[in-house]
Amino acid sequence: MIKSVMRKILKVIMYAFAGLICLVIISVLYLYIHPTFGDRPDEESMKKIESSKYYRDGKFHNLVPTPMMTAGEDESYSILDFFFPPDDKNPDKSLPSAKLDTTQIKNGTFTWMGHASVLTKTAGITILTDPVYHGASPLPVGLKPFELQHPFDLEDLPKINVIVISHDHYDHLEYEGIKEFAGKVDQFFVPLGVRAHVMKWGVDSNKIVEMDWYESTTYKGVEFTLVPSRHFSGRGVSDGHSTLWGGWIFKSDSLSVYFSGDSGYFDEFKDIGTYFGPFDISFIDTGAYDEAWANVHMFPAQSVQASIDLKSKAYLPIGWARFDLAPHYWDDPIIRAVKEADRQNVTIATPLIGQTFTLDELPQEHWWETMR
Repeated sequence: MIKSVMRKILKVIMYAFAGLICLVIISVLYLYIHPTFGDRPDEESMKKIESSKYYRDGKFHNLVPTPMMTAGEDESYSILDFFFPPDDKNPDKSLPSAKLDTTQIKNGTFTWMGHASVLTKTAGITILTDPVYHGASPLPVGLKPFELQHPFDLEDLPKINVIVISHDHYDHLEYEGIKEFAGKVDQFFVPLGVRAHVMKWGVDSNKIVEMDWYESTTYKGVEFTLVPSRHFSGRGVSDGHSTLWGGWIFKSDSLSVYFSGDSGYFDEFKDIGTYFGPFDISFIDTGAYDEAWANVHMFPAQSVQASIDLKSKAYLPIGWARFDLAPHYWDDPIIRAVKEADRQNVTIATPLIGQTFTLDELPQEHWWETMR
């Protein structure tokens, strides 16, 4: 009897061990085979990467020392927050949104598409920043976007002439989205090293301009400049800091725009404002913050200060209201940003996702309050 029970226990252990080994093998194969993880830079890109003064010891570096994790014993982040979020941390119903109306998208307009995606039209071309619509995870499950009252597909967007990418993190560079855009978009502007990812996903190399910090190029009357941000990069377990990250400036004869991508606060904002400002509007990272990583994402008060440093006439908070990426409540970023903007007398835009607006009529409705 005892031997029979022992055999059954041993059999269960063996099956469990075999299942674990299979899971590990599948995970490793997924990590190295699935195209969502992107690709390594080719020889042409590596020459540019290795010639960058910001690249040394096999990786890119921030302008200032930037420890990745900043919290110690008081660390507020816990992985359990994502599996067992507090009540009301995320929306319990569809977010108010505007039905996308492409007839309103004309020169001088902006359309927030959620998170860090903003449509800008100037000089007759439509520019889209960091398009991510399906999810912010390399896995087919998890980090799906919040539901919208008026959802949209990529087919609903107008003709996109230019896509700019700030860095290669999953909530800013999406494999599925880039695949869909690959044959439809005229030009991609990316930081050093990111070219390899979008080429692997079907974008023709002739459509990609790969740039270093403070490099500029002009496309159809609009000047694009990649500027430093205080962040990091990486899509796999061993490629951290192997591609560059940054913010973008795009200027036409009639419009000057700053887009931060992701960034912690640093004094370079003042230099960017001095040399490239003033800006008509700045799209500034205002979400996914925590004391545990305070160097690489800004708290809302810092985002407002960044808009001041940049000499921006208007400030659009981005990086919130689309994904659950941090321990704070989903609407905490905009609540705090509006309060600080009022205190500092900063002009803030608070559009619905999908809403098209102009600088003359900045949306300032507190729409998130209807969710409480």
